[in-house]
Amino acid sequence: MDSTISVSTLISTGLGIYITSRVAKYLYDYYTADVHKIPSPARPSWVWGHEMAGFVRSCGMQYRDWFDQCGTTFRYKAALGAGDIICTADAGIINHVLTKHIYDYEKSPMVRPIAERLVGHGLVWAEGDAHKLQRNLLNPAFSIENVRNMAPTVQECTERYITALENHLLSHPGATAVVDVQEWTSKVTLDIIGRVGFGHDFMLGQSPETKRILDGWKNQANMGFDRSAMLGMALLRLFPALSSAPVEALKAQERTRETIKSIARGIVQEARDNLGEDGDWGEKVKGATDIISLLLKSCVTDHGLTEDELLDNIVTFVVAGHETASGTVNYTLLELARQPELQREIRRELAEFRNEHGGREPTFEEYMSGTKLPLLDAVTKEALRMYPAAPQTERIATKDDILPLRNPITTTDGKVLTEIRIKKGQTIFFPVLGINRITSRWTDPDVFRPSRWFPENAHELPDKSQLAAAGWNGSLVFSAGSRICIGYRLALYEFKILLASMLQRFAFEDEGVKLEFKQVGSLQPRVVGRESEGVQVPIRMSFFEEEDEF
Repeated sequence: MDSTISVSTLISTGLGIYITSRVAKYLYDYYTADVHKIPSPARPSWVWGHEMAGFVRSCGMQYRDWFDQCGTTFRYKAALGAGDIICTADAGIINHVLTKHIYDYEKSPMVRPIAERLVGHGLVWAEGDAHKLQRNLLNPAFSIENVRNMAPTVQECTERYITALENHLLSHPGATAVVDVQEWTSKVTLDIIGRVGFGHDFMLGQSPETKRILDGWKNQANMGFDRSAMLGMALLRLFPALSSAPVEALKAQERTRETIKSIARGIVQEARDNLGEDGDWGEKVKGATDIISLLLKSCVTDHGLTEDELLDNIVTFVVAGHETASGTVNYTLLELARQPELQREIRRELAEFRNEHGGREPTFEEYMSGTKLPLLDAVTKEALRMYPAAPQTERIATKDDILPLRNPITTTDGKVLTEIRIKKGQTIFFPVLGINRITSRWTDPDVFRPSRWFPENAHELPDKSQLAAAGWNGSLVFSAGSRICIGYRLALYEFKILLASMLQRFAFEDEGVKLEFKQVGSLQPRVVGRESEGVQVPIRMSFFEEEDEF
């Protein structure tokens, strides 16, 4: 009797087993998870799901509308059949994923390869134990005491920036000009992180390598507005290995990283040159808690950073430390240009402070207190609400889990869910900008109105749980827990001193432009109707004359 089995029988049997196992897994996941029960927007595209609809509109706006339609937690179809994504503004889920169980949820395979290309294996890219090591190492550099020590350098960089802007205006007829503030503020925030973090002078954007950094970042941001960027992100979600493909957008990110990394090597060598012959740290490094000192000290200890990790962290802080801070200043200036009276009120508050304190400028503590300059503080909160530097983020579950809901969901069959069972690999999306503009939570959500943050107007704000979800406990505006933005104190101080200094020297007028936004590393703008000109924030600037106003 012939006991052999034909090849065709083997193939058909194997195919049958494979299909059966996939169907069984699908049915098991379907009946042991709740994602399919959650409400969803109507009419997804067969190819793009709901994602293209979210991409073509200005960042966050489509998700804001879906929140209004579907509630604070819904599911949407990912592009290219990648599966349903949970989109949420629920404080229970946000707290669970981004604070309590942060290492059970990793960055998306869309985001992590891009972070690797742009900044390498530094703090932004790292997960798990690698992140814990780097975070513990770098926390002292951004303690409140150390950021206070950075204040004089921040002030010095700001004054150099103001002087350069003054000279720029004086070179134009009538000392007035339309200025792309996007270009200018990037230069000063790059100067600040270079000086306070590494003792390196980026020369306010004038050195050749600095120009390459800024041009590289701008080119990358421009590419992020093209629809091909949406396709690239969708493909990366399905096939993370494509991050190594020779695609121009990815190559541009790598070029930016290598430019900064070459500078980083010089910074490291300069610091090492300060080592004494006996191995003691030189005066530049000994006892210091600046970033470069901490990174160097780690490299000579057991279980410290490798040389590449050291360089990648310098790249991380240069990229993240300048771009995020500058953007929020730019969009705030645009809003102030549209509200001349609000400009005057801030100047009046600053002038009254000086009058009450013998003509001096506010100290670090006074800028940061929230009570000494209440209007400036309210402007800061409103700017972060409307223009978060990281306008959206997503996480992937590394294991099966149960998501607690602060706001119960009514399912498609009429049942009420107080928690959502999810499977390993589930994507959870947090559209921060959209969350901060939900119509049901905020009065006039698209209006820049700092007065909503005054104590007497507390009734206009969402309740505490919703306010927490919007980021005012740090959960979304700066992230939270062990992943809270390590430099958030420096970013807040930079924002306030730059805004105060500019308003006391210059007046801003609206050019009538409308901006649209995309997330390209951070929130990036371009002018509607002038898309070919690329990312920019044009504002008319002139000198502020105090005697004309007070």
